[in-house]
Amino acid sequence: MTRLLDWTLKNRLAVIFFFAAGSAAGLYAVSVTPVDAVPDITPVQVMVNTKTGALDPEQIEKTVSFPIETDMSGIAHVKDVRSLSKYGLSQVVVTFEDKTDIYWARQQVSEKLQGASGELPAGLSPQLAPISTGLGEVVMYAVKAKPGSPLAAKPERERLLYLRTIQDFVLVPYLRRSIKNVAEIDATGGYKKQINIEIHPERLDKVGVTIEQIVERLEGLGENSGGGYIQPKGRQIIVRASGRLQSLDEIRVIPIKLDVRGKPVPLSAVADVKEGFAQRMGGATESGEETVMGIMLMLSGANSRQVAIDSERALREAPLPDDVEVEMLYTRSELVDATLKTVVTNMAEGAVLVVAVLLAILGNLRAALFVSLAIPISMLFGAIGMRLFGVSASLMSLGAIDFGLLVDGAVVMIENALRRLEEHKGPLGREERLALFRDSAAEVIKPVSLGLLIIMLVYVPILSLEGVEGKLFHPMAITVLMALGASLLVAVLLMPVLAYLFLKAPAGHGAGEGFLYSRMLRIYEPALQTCLRRPVLAAIPAILLLACSVFAYSRMGADFMPPLDEGDLVINFTRGSDIGVDASLEMERKSELIIARFPEVERVFGRLGTPESATDPMGVHLADTFVILKRDRSLWPVMANGRRRTKVEIYEAIKEAVDKEVPGQEIVENQPIEMRFAEILEGSRADVSLRIYGPDLSVLIDLLERSSEILKKVPGTREAEMDALTALRKSPVLSARPNYGAIARYGLDIRRVNGLLEAAMAGREVGSFYEQQWRFPIVLRVEEEHRENVDTIKSLPVGMDGGSIPINKVVDFESKDEVTTIAHHYGQRYAAVAVFLGGRDIASYVTEARSAVEREVKFPEGYAIAWGGQFKNLERARARLALIVPAVLLAIMLLLWWTFGNLREAALVYTCIPLAMTGGIFSLTLRGIPLSVSASIGFIALMGIAILNGMVLVTFFNQLREKGLSPEQAAKEGSLTRLRPVAMTALVAGLGFVPMALNTGIGAEVQRPLATVVIGGLLTSTLLTLIVLPVLYKWVGAGHHKKTVEI
Repeated sequence: MTRLLDWTLKNRLAVIFFFAAGSAAGLYAVSVTPVDAVPDITPVQVMVNTKTGALDPEQIEKTVSFPIETDMSGIAHVKDVRSLSKYGLSQVVVTFEDKTDIYWARQQVSEKLQGASGELPAGLSPQLAPISTGLGEVVMYAVKAKPGSPLAAKPERERLLYLRTIQDFVLVPYLRRSIKNVAEIDATGGYKKQINIEIHPERLDKVGVTIEQIVERLEGLGENSGGGYIQPKGRQIIVRASGRLQSLDEIRVIPIKLDVRGKPVPLSAVADVKEGFAQRMGGATESGEETVMGIMLMLSGANSRQVAIDSERALREAPLPDDVEVEMLYTRSELVDATLKTVVTNMAEGAVLVVAVLLAILGNLRAALFVSLAIPISMLFGAIGMRLFGVSASLMSLGAIDFGLLVDGAVVMIENALRRLEEHKGPLGREERLALFRDSAAEVIKPVSLGLLIIMLVYVPILSLEGVEGKLFHPMAITVLMALGASLLVAVLLMPVLAYLFLKAPAGHGAGEGFLYSRMLRIYEPALQTCLRRPVLAAIPAILLLACSVFAYSRMGADFMPPLDEGDLVINFTRGSDIGVDASLEMERKSELIIARFPEVERVFGRLGTPESATDPMGVHLADTFVILKRDRSLWPVMANGRRRTKVEIYEAIKEAVDKEVPGQEIVENQPIEMRFAEILEGSRADVSLRIYGPDLSVLIDLLERSSEILKKVPGTREAEMDALTALRKSPVLSARPNYGAIARYGLDIRRVNGLLEAAMAGREVGSFYEQQWRFPIVLRVEEEHRENVDTIKSLPVGMDGGSIPINKVVDFESKDEVTTIAHHYGQRYAAVAVFLGGRDIASYVTEARSAVEREVKFPEGYAIAWGGQFKNLERARARLALIVPAVLLAIMLLLWWTFGNLREAALVYTCIPLAMTGGIFSLTLRGIPLSVSASIGFIALMGIAILNGMVLVTFFNQLREKGLSPEQAAKEGSLTRLRPVAMTALVAGLGFVPMALNTGIGAEVQRPLATVVIGGLLTSTLLTLIVLPVLYKWVGAGHHKKTVEI
């Protein structure tokens, strides 16, 4: 170390150039680092969606989802497979181990799908979902008619049909080529245009034709085909069959058969041909009106803020028809900007507090400025590390950086140099000055280096966290490690150079003591002398505090993570499972009009059902209603109690109003990002999810209902209901079961019978109709009014040799309630109860809920339960922390032992850890904050910070012992001499976290537990270390001082 100091002081310009160049590189890294509100915690995941047409859920489960699941389970590095089978959709989600390359994973899934395609029903084609994540929905917008335009005056259905066409054929292609890093532009709402050939069943018998025959006549309608080329007289002529249609009249006059007189019977004799729309699987609304909604899905790993800004710009510049406009509904850039504002505010306020403390205690402006330089330089070097390791700038990566930590090493270096300068009498020559600053740095370089290395060491095990907690805290650990490493370089290399070049002793030598420091010394000196004379006065309070903290810890609740306040609300509505899309949209309209009346609400919009990409597999009975609140809280009205409502109170008021005016809905509070993360990670949106596994659907439903009723009675339950996405809900089903005996007697083909039902009811695509370059499918089906008449369906004619028979002669029809959504996890059926908590921590809730369910519900053989949601994440994090914390404690002890060369002095410094822990526990208890992963990370960080001060004291005690002082004299003189650096390091570290602990901006709640732990811990650690450690040093006598190990 001394050789390093010699080199540094001799090569001063090289040192300054190194830090200047590094800072310039850091500025560049800042300009290109991705920015987001929070780290993306979505695992490496591939979603396989199969649109299943008219198949019922049990058919989908057996013939689509299960074969795909089985094939996916055999892929290397797969850690989880789950599926959802519902009307119209099979969704299989394959989750891979972390660090798996997403493109490799998709390739493996694609290869398996090729092998599985032969097992699937004919005509089904599984598709991979876009490469997006839980943070993918960065922008939502509405496509609307301009007020006062002719389009705005048209009937709603005609208007929405046109707007959806503009979205699909004008906006989407433009946005795809205009915006970088967009995985997909999803759409929902409106009516997807198609040309409908609507058969009137009563006319079929009159003409003597069947639906199958009409389908055969029309297959390939409107399509072109190639005929190669010919070469007459040496010229090449391309041959093609041009079937492109110019108008709907051309379809109407197509002959479908010849009548008895040999005249052609046109299609119009049995069907209406008109512009129509596909059956809707969902819808979108805004402020109580139906709309067409577009959703930008960001490519995984992209910069969400930049993608959102680019999307906003592209939407403003979109080449839309004169009567169409786009309205921005939601943009991630607002949340990112608000979160970054919170982080920047905390950092700025922390920096000001740190500089103020340095100036107040050092009493030397130059010294304070030199130490403060460690902050920007360390942050810029940290930005280089973030860029190298692919860490985005977010609430988690930047929010846990304490500027006080970054200046700790510089504080000790500059303070010791200033002290030695103040002690020196008379002017200094060049060589004397060089020797003075070299010796002052050599005195403290070892404890400073080892102290900062220990602080860095405690952050290293955080990198071993897995799952959600790993993705949340890895960015923080990497950023802090990079910044602390840079601060160590600043302290060891730059501070001695700056001190030598610019530091001057204040006039009067010794008059440089700051006002604050002199007052602290007056209080501390008599207190220390009293405790050294009577050690029991220090020991008893310390032991009592430790005992009380153990008791408080035993009564403390536990949560996974405090939820990030995103500033806006999502209200999840769950309606009757048998509700139709039109009725559900009507309830959504009414609910939105009620919500829009609240003065705090700026905008309200919603979506229900499944969007085009099927990334969110909701049924039409589920609706996500986004409530965008006014950003300027001063515009919120003051209530009768003299204050403005909180976000929770606004939700409760909305819930009460909607329950009263639009009954028949289950209502749950959520947030945009939080909701999507929960869906992707667990397939559920709840705080706690109770999954029940078993083979029989009816038994699962019974167990589900009984468990739900029990959970509603557990204290802390705000809502307990069947999970919106995976619950086994029954809906009316008209089941058509083929009568194989009758089919054989009539000489029919089972495929023919099934094909008739599919064509008549779901519709059969028979061709294409083009307008400009826009392609619309031509779909043949039974006319709408007849499709909804069960008797008409039963009388549909099935063609056979010599005529036709009604379909009910060969098919048995039955109306009954059946399960319409079936969830699987690794091939096992399961159903879930979703629990939303209010005013209670997760750990204690699940402990009580688990015992209640196991006590009151007897599960048959072959059925099992599992607790998921945030509780699953908490359990995994606890198990990992149970390994990490002891490993950190052991590593610190071994390093201290190696440093001091004996176990006694290592144990002395080690006492700083329990002394610090007491303050962390009390501070959480006083603020009513439960123990969480965030708080646990605070305790881990606190261990390293607390050790630094202990090392500074004991190292100096040992240096004084080497000069011949007794243990008591060394403890007294060393404590008084080192009061200033110890107080400064503790104060700047603690005050650097104060803005995080007190800030109420968006995102502050995630930082609050960590900051609270560190501030409380440093308070008790510093007070007890300055008193208890000298007393213990005197008491153990420290034996004959052994020389510490050189590094």
